[in-house]
Amino acid sequence: MIILFLLAQVWSAYLDSSLQFIGMTQKDIAFRNDYTVKDPFRFAIIDSLLISPLASIDFVNSLNDSCWSQSMGEFLKTLIKLYGFSNTGSLKQMGFTEGLSFCNRLLDSAFAHIPEGLDSVFEELTIFSPEPTGSIEEEKQAEKEYDSLVCYLKENGTGIDYNLVFQAGAILENLIREFQLRGFSLRHRSVSGIEGGVLYYNKFDFGEVVIGDSGANIYNRDFAVIIEPGGDDTYKFSATQGRIHIIIDYQGDDRYEGRDYTAGGAKFGVSFLVDEAGDDTYIGRNFSLGSGVFGLGILIDKKGNDHYYGDTFIQGAGGFGIGILKDCEGNDVYEGCLYAQGFASTYGIGVLADKSGNDIYIIKERYLDEIRYLDHYLSLSQGFSIGFRPELSAGLGFIFDQAGNDYYLGDIFAQGSSYWYGLGAIVDGKGNDNYVAYQYAQGAGTHITIGLLIDKSGNDNYVSKGVSQGCGHDLSLGLLYDIAGDDTYCAFDLSQGAGNANGVGILMDELGNDTYAIKRTSNTQGYGNFRREYGSIGVLLDIRGRDFYCSGENSSLWQKGKYGVGVDWE
Repeated sequence: MIILFLLAQVWSAYLDSSLQFIGMTQKDIAFRNDYTVKDPFRFAIIDSLLISPLASIDFVNSLNDSCWSQSMGEFLKTLIKLYGFSNTGSLKQMGFTEGLSFCNRLLDSAFAHIPEGLDSVFEELTIFSPEPTGSIEEEKQAEKEYDSLVCYLKENGTGIDYNLVFQAGAILENLIREFQLRGFSLRHRSVSGIEGGVLYYNKFDFGEVVIGDSGANIYNRDFAVIIEPGGDDTYKFSATQGRIHIIIDYQGDDRYEGRDYTAGGAKFGVSFLVDEAGDDTYIGRNFSLGSGVFGLGILIDKKGNDHYYGDTFIQGAGGFGIGILKDCEGNDVYEGCLYAQGFASTYGIGVLADKSGNDIYIIKERYLDEIRYLDHYLSLSQGFSIGFRPELSAGLGFIFDQAGNDYYLGDIFAQGSSYWYGLGAIVDGKGNDNYVAYQYAQGAGTHITIGLLIDKSGNDNYVSKGVSQGCGHDLSLGLLYDIAGDDTYCAFDLSQGAGNANGVGILMDELGNDTYAIKRTSNTQGYGNFRREYGSIGVLLDIRGRDFYCSGENSSLWQKGKYGVGVDWE
């Protein structure tokens, strides 16, 4: 904590000194939070951070520290407090199945008044077609349908008692953490839908509970609870039923495969998947692999070199709920297509946390960004949040990667980016990392929001076309903060400390011999333009090291526009 405090003082003092060259201070970096009518799902922390955007650095670092210093139960409570709920429930002297029944009743109460089709509306707004729009008329019709669906979501999303949902989630996390096999009468038996040995089976009000043996079992249907002592197991998920889904697998190279709302994917309920060891493969199409939609979904993998595959709303994704994917060890591969890898929609928190290993984060090119390009694709992933503009605010989306030489690949909207009253961020601790995207990436805020990328150490490479690498567009903060390492930044335009349309863009690099390569020097590397009778702020700040620039040189100052400045201090 002392080291982080000292680092904070370093960047803060140098930023203040840099801003003085354009007649400003940190107090001038501020937005209002009332540009539009506030919807009922905006997080209070977003309102606070818009007023003091630079406080988002400490906020995100604090959450990252909590993720790695706290137990999952404690971290979950930290996230729940962001919703304004402090009562996360308690469970005294209650057995495992008795506790599950209690949580099932809580969840039934939480969802007692949900209107029909609420989940279908959210899915229709979230699932994209990979095919381009056929005509202008088709596009206009889609816009009308979009507006109608968003209004329905806004009017009916408040009918859920989220406090009860999170209470149930906190209690279930404790039950899972304290679970022991003793107390169950174990004997071999056969159960329909399972190929292999079974030691326990019973049916309760919340669903079926099964305990397998140490062999290689195949589960061909869903159960409320599966406890697996060992073996290379295969789980084939179908349509989920019930409020509660729990899998605890203690060892083995396992394979989890399903379609929607599987492998730690929750809808109108709570889902936990905990895999203790093994080189595992996780496959879920949509709303899976640590996804919470009107609920809480958590996937925890503690050991092994793992592979995670899916399409949309996966791998730590939350909308009207919380989704967490936490991997504690191994060289892992994450593949998705859209709304993935630390993603948050309205009233959602999404976290992808990876503790160690050389990891690969890939967003595949499937959904064409036809509004802007015919040869680039929407990512909307990797520490990203987005709402439903202009009616519903975004959420809080994070990637926390503690160590390893990591590779991040995205296209449009990725890698610490956000859109419309939200926060998207990546905090990467140690390692020589590569960040590759095309636009709205690597610390980019777009339309009254905040996007951050914080990399603490390593010789890193950042590659993007534009509106990236510390770019704030339209009353937003976009910030890239690299603390140590010999780094390379490569972009085309409107990047590397660029403010546009009354936004604030900041790139800060503290230590290392760095290279800042750019194609268009007129609107990059400390650039702020004048729009709508008001200014924008752009700052490129390098504190130490022998560096290369296209706009300036070592130990020099340059200015672009009235409120754009670049400073190399040493």
